[in-house]
Amino acid sequence: MLKPQDRKKKLWKKQKFSIRTVGKCRYCNKEVTNDMSFLCYADKSCSHYQCEEKDYYKKIIKQDHNNRLGLV
Repeated sequence: MLKPQDRKKKLWKKQKFSIRTVGKCRYCNKEVTNDMSFLCYADKSCSHYQCEEKDYYKKIIKQDHNNRLGLV
């Protein structure tokens, strides 16, 4: 019978990180891969986080501008 110290250590192969395509960006239509920061929506479309952030701030600025002009 083998003693605990006589057993060989199990060396598991580490899986290599594979980069995969997630889809096309909703805003810039560039390819989104899993090594980038991205968002996925309920309709199964994706976007880069930075593209979403830019669009969000554009909407806020436009809304604020319309509020100042009284166009709401």
